[in-house]
Amino acid sequence: MTTAAVRRLPMWALVGALAALLPAAARAAVFVCHDAGGGTVTTDHLSTDCLQYGGEQLNPDGSVRQRILTEQQQQQQQALQDRALRVQEQHLRAQRERRALLAHYPDEGVLRQSEADDLHSVQALIDAARTRLQVLGRERANLGQDAQFYPSGNYPQDLRARMKMNHDERIQEQQLVSGQMQQMQMIRQRYARLRQRLIPLWAHERAVDDASR
Repeated sequence: MTTAAVRRLPMWALVGALAALLPAAARAAVFVCHDAGGGTVTTDHLSTDCLQYGGEQLNPDGSVRQRILTEQQQQQQQALQDRALRVQEQHLRAQRERRALLAHYPDEGVLRQSEADDLHSVQALIDAARTRLQVLGRERANLGQDAQFYPSGNYPQDLRARMKMNHDERIQEQQLVSGQMQQMQMIRQRYARLRQRLIPLWAHERAVDDASR
């Protein structure tokens, strides 16, 4: 029978089909179901009230075999299960992140050395740019001396081109220095955040080590 055909069945037919699928022991059980008025109805079969309003299937001794959930209750239960699964996944992901952090930075000394190495790479670029700026500054002074021969500012094309090139290169190097200084600040902030995360992890690892001794 197709899903579309099942959906077209009247409620009494659907109840009968579901009850027929139950084993004999289950059919002998008692169903305590809610009704539209908020009361309860006790039957020896799966009724429309159970499907619409929910209830419980009891064993012959009165113990609960299973809860019969309404469609809304099933959706709510599924939502709770999905949320619990997401929380579990987040917890596992956080555990993996913590283990990865501790493997990469097992102690303060390793973290400090890593920060120093990253800062050194950026500082090397800054130093090179500042050295180049000194060279460009001397070139600009020489160009200024050449420009004194043209007080009207009508410089030869070659001198004008060299002056523009010097100016453009100085701007580029200054921007490089400024950008790398910002990069150094970002590195320090990143390691400060890492340190705040790692301090309690290191403390926990030390406590575990001490307890195992």
